Amino acid sequence: MISLLLAAALTLIPLDEAAKYPEGPLWQGGKLYVAEMGADSVFIREGLEKRVFFRQRGCGPTAIAPYQNGFVVLCHLGHRLALIDAQGALLRNVESDSTGKPFDDPNDCFADAQGGVYFSDPGLFSKDSEANGEVYYLDARGKVRVVAADLRYPNGVYVDRARGRLLVSEHLARRVLAFPIRGAGQLGPAAVFADIEALTPQRGQYREAGPDGLERAPNGEILVALYGEGRLLRLNEDGKLLGEILVPAPFVTNMAFDGQGRGAVVGAFVNDLPPFLGGVWQIDGFGAIPAKPAAPQH
Repeated sequence: MISLLLAAALTLIPLDEAAKYPEGPLWQGGKLYVAEMGADSVFIREGLEKRVFFRQRGCGPTAIAPYQNGFVVLCHLGHRLALIDAQGALLRNVESDSTGKPFDDPNDCFADAQGGVYFSDPGLFSKDSEANGEVYYLDARGKVRVVAADLRYPNGVYVDRARGRLLVSEHLARRVLAFPIRGAGQLGPAAVFADIEALTPQRGQYREAGPDGLERAPNGEILVALYGEGRLLRLNEDGKLLGEILVPAPFVTNMAFDGQGRGAVVGAFVNDLPPFLGGVWQIDGFGAIPAKPAAPQH
């Protein structure tokens, strides 16, 4: 496998190009966890090797986050949360919030510093769907409540501790929102962090293209995966466009960084033909290069 040169010291290194719709990567304890929706599994990857960490028939996992003494896995196809221990054994399934409202299709999640986890529940993935997506908060005691509603397919979520805000990709509105975090599971009114349509023209003809996963890179940039366009946008802390990174998978879904300079990007080559083959790539060099401004917009 050949590394793809992105910049002077920034490379995209293939780790697995036969994954089954990889989503929601997480670096934890020096290990890379990746959910594969098409395999009903979460895998641990160490270099080119991988092993099953959690598997549940019908789950269709799309994200994993540390929670309590183990993890929470979002079962996108199974319409539930799976709470598991540190060894990957199931503790219990959660199928509704604390009012009894069932989940639709939990998608992405990110843990905060208070022991809780924010996660998106986007609803119908169609350009014609209504703005009925929600963001939930799973608190440290196990209670789940809605903290943001009436969104057009909220997808990626990221707790930006450096700026005290929750970033949410409103996929079908082609924008990223920023909610000030005022306490555990307490959000202020949203502001538009990045209007993707204004920043850069859409690439390709995929109708539902839009922002998916997002996270802060080691050099301080905010990266946003553009699903259906095969690229990551590089934004500064104020949402201004700095550049982009091309990814071999058109349906790039998410990325994660380990705090030591290592990163991982995941995505699918196809999204309409099982088993939805995709890839996992390691990004090296993000801490070693300066942000490169994009060409002026006219």
